[in-house]
Amino acid sequence: MEIPAAVTVRFDGIAARWPSFTMKMRVSCLVLGVVLVLMPAACKEHAENYAPQPKPTSSAPVNATPFPSASVAAFVNPAHLPPYLGPTGSIEGTVTLTGDPSPETKNRDYSKCPEAEATYKKLFREGSPRPDGSRSVADVLVAVTGYSGTFLPEQKPARTVTIENCALTSRTIDMTMGQRLDIVNKTPQKVFAPAFMQTPTPSVMMASPDGDPVSLYPPAPHLYTLYDRFGSGSAYLTGEVYVLPQPLHTVTGLDGHYRLDGVPVGKLTVNARLGVIQQETSKPVDVKANVVQTVDLQLNYRAPPTSVPPVSPAPAPALSGSVPPHNLR
Repeated sequence: MEIPAAVTVRFDGIAARWPSFTMKMRVSCLVLGVVLVLMPAACKEHAENYAPQPKPTSSAPVNATPFPSASVAAFVNPAHLPPYLGPTGSIEGTVTLTGDPSPETKNRDYSKCPEAEATYKKLFREGSPRPDGSRSVADVLVAVTGYSGTFLPEQKPARTVTIENCALTSRTIDMTMGQRLDIVNKTPQKVFAPAFMQTPTPSVMMASPDGDPVSLYPPAPHLYTLYDRFGSGSAYLTGEVYVLPQPLHTVTGLDGHYRLDGVPVGKLTVNARLGVIQQETSKPVDVKANVVQTVDLQLNYRAPPTSVPPVSPAPAPALSGSVPPHNLR
């Protein structure tokens, strides 16, 4: 992202970076608002889309893992860039899908927990057709890229995912390097042993119903497969875990909706990826300070020939220590 020419403005002794044009416009509005009390509406920029932005609580890389902080920083801020202190905006939208409907997966046994079929029966989860034939799609990774010259630190130490009715509440899980993954089991009378397929360990950590979460620690930015080590009767319980080097990411809900706050202003790119069908798309966006920009995205799916039955996606490759090809920085 090209950061526009900026000046330093101090409010109550606090320095903040603002693009010069935006600063001049807002300062002008502030003066007019004080002098011309009867014209406050002149200072409202996109009032219908106004979005107060979260304030960063830390300028250092988050590290809730057992790995050295220097190792985490080497992934998320290798150039030792300064933290971004400028204005931010929001991006939200809906991801839809066109083409063939989601096929049923094969050779899965739900007899020990029939409730899980609602989550895993189809190759991907989608909504009812709209008038144009498109359907909202869940579990899509959405990430914003394109900013440069500054470091945007993650603010949350953990990403929490829940197992309910023998199923992950989201089949795609997004994380930032340095976060820990907490898996909470809300399924009565069922015990699971969540683990990453790419980082096998001799010990087994069990998630009991309503017990303490099982915490996993991704060692590097990568695409991981979360699965149940017990496996018997729950081999379907898997999820894609994307560990990214930056925090501007989220996953669509069952309605296909997503939202990201705290996005640096400027011309950026919104990317969407549904891993189970290996489809992705992107759109440009010009982020404005304190404004919600709507960016809808659309994917397309074509089913394989009927002679080839749909199967579950192959697990992510074994961890090699390298950053994954989908390095959404």
